[in-house]
Amino acid sequence: MPPTETAVSPTTGLRVAYVMQNVGVDLAAEVGQMMLIRQTIQGLVQRGHTVDLLNLQGREVVAYADLADLARQRRVPLGVSGLRPYHLSEGGLRRLHGLLKLPYLAGFDSRRFYEACVRALPHYQICHEYAGLLSVGAAYASQKTNTPYVLTVDADLLLEAEVLDTPITGLRRQVARWAARKSYQLADQIVTVSTQTKENLVQNWGVAAAKINVIPNGVDVALFQQPVDTAVLRAELGLGDAPVLMFVGGFQMWHGLDKLLEALAAIRRTLPETRLLLVGDGPARPFVEQTIRRLNLERFVTITGFVPHARIPQLLAVADVVTVPYPQLPQEMWFSPLKLYEYMAASKAIVASAAGQIKNVIRHDENGLLVTPGDVAELAQACRHLLQNAAERQRLGCQAQHEAETEHGWSRQVERLERVYEAALRSR
Repeated sequence: MPPTETAVSPTTGLRVAYVMQNVGVDLAAEVGQMMLIRQTIQGLVQRGHTVDLLNLQGREVVAYADLADLARQRRVPLGVSGLRPYHLSEGGLRRLHGLLKLPYLAGFDSRRFYEACVRALPHYQICHEYAGLLSVGAAYASQKTNTPYVLTVDADLLLEAEVLDTPITGLRRQVARWAARKSYQLADQIVTVSTQTKENLVQNWGVAAAKINVIPNGVDVALFQQPVDTAVLRAELGLGDAPVLMFVGGFQMWHGLDKLLEALAAIRRTLPETRLLLVGDGPARPFVEQTIRRLNLERFVTITGFVPHARIPQLLAVADVVTVPYPQLPQEMWFSPLKLYEYMAASKAIVASAAGQIKNVIRHDENGLLVTPGDVAELAQACRHLLQNAAERQRLGCQAQHEAETEHGWSRQVERLERVYEAALRSR
């Protein structure tokens, strides 16, 4: 088991501006980046800090004091960008941009966010930004106001676009590279969710390793330890007493759900009653449904669609084996899957691809089983082995849960973040 860090009591009662320049973010979402942001802010508040989320909403910058009550909001004062002449010139230039099909470079957004942050940041001790493409307003405002600036880099967005086969090219790519470099340069401290992201920042962006801190995603452990009447839930889902495999998460092409379905087809040759519960939804759903039909698995796969996050622990309770079946990606996986820590907190037997941050968390045959990314035969064999061995499932699940409690709770991650804030404060 990895060593446990000694908890440190850092500076308390900080005033933190958590900022996001990118527009179009659903602040009420219960997936992806908003889960990380919400849990981080909630954890900071629970430890006595005051945190406001500043986000660009159209032509306004809005501050939210409580993400559980988005109606509690206030507009942050702007400068020139809040005046009607600026709006008129902006509207004309945006229309011209559209007619000429020029790339969107977020110049107006960055100016507006910069002006808002220059006025807001003197009321805070830390500016913590969740990095977005072309977002430089907060970085420059932090420099202007001499506010310690912490930047969370969840992923290299240019690299991510390439892996998703939607590369950013031309002038937009050049400006995005400049914006990223400038933000990295101005950041007093950088937080990443995986060692792979840190290595990419050091090797490909020239960021000093000393100011990069790896804080993986975490989990609300108590939420996943509530009692559930599994018999009632199994009946509700039509699962009966069948062995159940499960995947939780957004349906993306890089999640390997086609490999999981192929593994299910193989497993059913020896365990014909096995069912697969896919908890989630997403852009790859049509591909997933097509694969189900191709493999004649319609009667053995249930797709729940998106469900409230509070429902996930109940659904996990009926799973015998849970999976993280990522395929082989053209670049090393850079993210830190939330589902992995939720599986651990729920004391589940995990079968996961040995990719990216996963292989830093799961140790084969100690707290889960690792398989070669994209290898359907290995995936099927590992799942089959656990489905047939209740004692093994219990052993692996108990160890995973213990590590979730001691290493991966959000409270632990927030403690680590507080130490990052301390380092940022010392740098000014």
